Order: sequence, then C-alpha cells, then structure tokens
Amino acid sequence: MARRSWTHRTRAQSRGAVSILMVVLLATIGMAALVSIDVGHVFYRQRQLQSVADMAALAAAQQLRRADTNAVMTERALAAAQASGTQNGFSGAAREDCGTSPGGEDGMTVCAGVWDPNDATAAAGGRHFRGGYDPTRMSPNAVRVVVSQTVPILVGLPGGEGRRLRAEAIGNASPPVAAFSVGSGLLNFESSRSALALLLGNTISLSASDWQGLVNTTVTLDQLRLKAGVGTVDELLNAGLSLSQFYALVLGAANKESLLNAMLGGMPAIIDARALAAGLNVGRVLDLGVLAPAMSSAADVGLNVAELLMLAAQVANRGAAVDLAGAVPLLPGSQLALRIVEPPRMAVGPVRRSTTDPMGWETTARTSQVDLGIKLQLGAEAEGESELLNLPLRVELATARTALTGLRCSAARADRRATLNTVTTAAKVCLASEDLAQCAESDVVLVNALILKVIASPKQQTVSGTSMTSTLAPGEQTSTTSPGQLAALVEALARNLDVKVRVNLILTTLNLDLKLGGIVSALSSVIFSVLGPTLDGLLAALGIQLSNADLWVHDVDCDNTRLVY
Repeated sequence: MARRSWTHRTRAQSRGAVSILMVVLLATIGMAALVSIDVGHVFYRQRQLQSVADMAALAAAQQLRRADTNAVMTERALAAAQASGTQNGFSGAAREDCGTSPGGEDGMTVCAGVWDPNDATAAAGGRHFRGGYDPTRMSPNAVRVVVSQTVPILVGLPGGEGRRLRAEAIGNASPPVAAFSVGSGLLNFESSRSALALLLGNTISLSASDWQGLVNTTVTLDQLRLKAGVGTVDELLNAGLSLSQFYALVLGAANKESLLNAMLGGMPAIIDARALAAGLNVGRVLDLGVLAPAMSSAADVGLNVAELLMLAAQVANRGAAVDLAGAVPLLPGSQLALRIVEPPRMAVGPVRRSTTDPMGWETTARTSQVDLGIKLQLGAEAEGESELLNLPLRVELATARTALTGLRCSAARADRRATLNTVTTAAKVCLASEDLAQCAESDVVLVNALILKVIASPKQQTVSGTSMTSTLAPGEQTSTTSPGQLAALVEALARNLDVKVRVNLILTTLNLDLKLGGIVSALSSVIFSVLGPTLDGLLAALGIQLSNADLWVHDVDCDNTRLVY
C-alpha cells in the first residue's frame, strides 16, 4: 500500500514539473516573439527615418543651385528640409545646427556646408563634409541633415520608455554653370595662325583642318586636372606653367599631342620666360565665377581648346611690344606695334549677383586691354630724308566685358541656353608722341619737307561703347563686328585735324592756319585701304574689336543633385 502511494506522488510531481517547464517555454517564446516585433519595428522606423533624412537632404541641397548669398541659401535649405520632412510624415521641427555631433534631441538639424571628396581632414566616417568654412573664399555646396526620433517600445519592458533613433544624410548640389568667352575671332584660320605666329615668335605649321579640329574640341577642368596629375581643381588653377607646358597640358588632355610641335616648333625661349614671369597658369586664362570647393561643379563643363591656346599666348606676352610690321603691309619706314596691357579671360561659373563687380554679376569674361602704336611714313626710305607724310597714332582699343545673367537647363544639351550681357568701352585714337607710347601733349609734325613744315595740334577721336544682350545655346556664336572700323576711326581723326603750315622762304617764313584735314584724311584712307583689312583680321583673331564684340558659349553644364552620404 505504501509502495502504490509513493508511485502516485512521483507521477503527479513529474506532471507538475512538465507543466512548469511548458509555461516557462511558452513565456520565453512569447517574449522572444514580442522582442522580435519590437526589433522589427525599430528597424522599420530606422529605415523610414533614413528615408526622411535622404529626401530632406536632397530637397535642401537643391536650394544651393540657386546661386545667392550664403545666408539666403542656408535659409532656403532649412525651409526646404522642413517642408520635405513634413511631406514624408516627420513632425519634428527643423533647426540649423552645424555642430560636430548634432541630433542629441528629437527633431531635425540642418547644416549648409562644404563637401569636398579631396578634403582629408573632413573624411571622418566617409563624410568629407565641413560645416565651418570661410565664406569669403567658399560657398556651400552641400547640406547635412540629421533626423532624431524616439520610437516607443511596443511591449512595456522595464528600463526605458523607448529607443532614440538617428539618421544622417548629406546632399550635394552646385548651381548650373556655363563656359563662355568674348572677342573670339578664331573661326578665321589665316588670321588666327598669323596672330599666334606673332605672339609665339615662330612659324605655325598647322593646316586649316588641324585648326578647325582645335576650334571644335573642348576639354574639361577635370581632364586637365588628371593630365596635370594634381588632386584638386584649385591645385590645377594655381600651378605655374611655362607656355610650352601649358600647350602640352591642353593638347594632351584633348588628345592632340601630335600638334604640339606644329605649334611650338622654333619658338624662342624668351616666350617661355615671359610666361613664367607673367605667372601663367590655368587660373590666369579663366575667370572661375564659383568659389572653392564648388569649383568641382565647373569641373565637367567644356572649355574650347583653341580659345585656351590663344588666351595663354596673350598672357605670356603681357606688357611686351609685339611687332606687327612683318604681318601687315606697311610703307617703308613705318612702324606698327601692339602691347597687351591686360590679357583676356574666359569665364566659367554660375548666374550670381555681385555687389563689387561694375556689371553687377559674378561670372564675367573680358577681352584684352590693348594699345596699338602706328607710325605711317611716306617718302622717308633713308635716314635723314624729308618726309612727305608722318602720321604717328596711338589707338586705345576698346575692351568688352560679358556677364552671365541667366541659364536655362534641360536634359538635352541642345536645349540649354545662356543669357549674356555685353558692354564695350569707348575706343580712342589720338596723335601719338614720338615713341608711340602715349597721346601727344604738344604739336606733332606731320610733314617736314625742304621748305614746308606741317604741324598738327593734339587731337583725339573716340568711338562710344555699346551694350547688347544675347541668348545662345552651347557651341553657338554671335557676332556684331563691322569691318574696317580702325580705318574709319583714323580717317575721322585725320579729317578733323587743326593744321598749321609753315613755309620757309628765302627772306621770310609764312605761318598759315589751315583746315587740311581732308588732304591728310585722303592720304590715310589710301594707306588704310591696304593696311586696314589685314590689321582688322589680326585684331579679331586676338579677340579685339573697336566697339563691338563676338560672343561664344562653349558649354552649359546642369549638374544633378545627389546624395553623397
């Protein structure tokens, strides 16, 4: 009897132990299921929060494409991030915070700053983002958005009310940019070849098809950077180069190395020395109207190869007198020299207002500032002979400046447009001093024959500047050049001369004040009918016009906004 009672209790105890284990097991499984639901919910909310951050960063970065002051762009970016967050179901408030560890409390922090993949000091975590920068040197090209939110725990476990989630995104965008130049006369092969030969001091052995290939070819700043072997666009712009090195860089980046010897063969060493002394670099021929490191936004815009070569040759000859007598048919004893006071610059940049530039716009191109000295002589083949005519002239050629005032972007390159405003200064021609370096301040002897001397008072003639607005597609060119302007200007000066005639007789001297400008004008007209067309062509190839300008839009780049972190 005792044995049966003991067996019954053992079985009952076993059944009770199994029940307890089953309860514990079921509770564990239930708890694991609930924890899994919570973990899944947290991961889902994290992905949702990351999506909010991504969309807000892209929306905010798009505001940087509208070039404006840094303060205005930051304000727009903050408003765009807030609107994007609300649209995507995030109710937290957005605030500006460029701290190193933002997102400590629920909400959205927005920071407009600088993203530069080549900035090693800001490479922590792969961000390459810097919230602090010098606004006088740089403009923001990226927006960092950090979104923080506390997610409630679905199963109320002891130890906390919820889990704080954090998502971060960096959107990069730069305004669309255009590359353009003013005063391009590169389409005329003969004039362009003659102009380059004068500037380089050698014989250019290019064919017309070779030159046309250069005119039709573009290179980007990024291609030039890779060819130069430097890390950043800024390093490329500031790397000092001789003219030979500059030509090798540009032609190499354009896969035109075979033309290097045809252009530079026989060039005097002094040209390279002048280029180094003038501080030739890529930055000297480009007015990059975007601030670093948003220079990267201009890295993919096309730059015309022929234009770069012509501009560099003019930079190398800055301040030097270029003798044009061999290129322009002149009378014996006559002189013709050109001096580049300030070389031209191509422009690459966005549409941006300026409070300091006279035109009111940040991105501007300009032609050369050039002085031209002309001394026309007739009847003075040998030293000491009397001169039938001596007409010393100094021409201050007009400069033109063109500002980028508008851009229209499109997916198709052919549908993009750049709006340019061009203003030219007044051109001036005057009777020159003996060395042709400045306008004469005293009477000038025009004729010094045996018994006859003709003297003219100082005189000058001007052509007023012009202004025009043009809208061009990439690769398009417009011209408002009228031929023979220099000849017309000189004739107008000669026609209005106040002339004194002194006749030396045997016993006396006769002094007569006469209006003989018509005679001088007729003589200069005959001379310039031969000299004018060739000289005008040379000046056009150098990008120089008297009162008008040629415009050329090389490329328009509309970069897309993207996430970089």
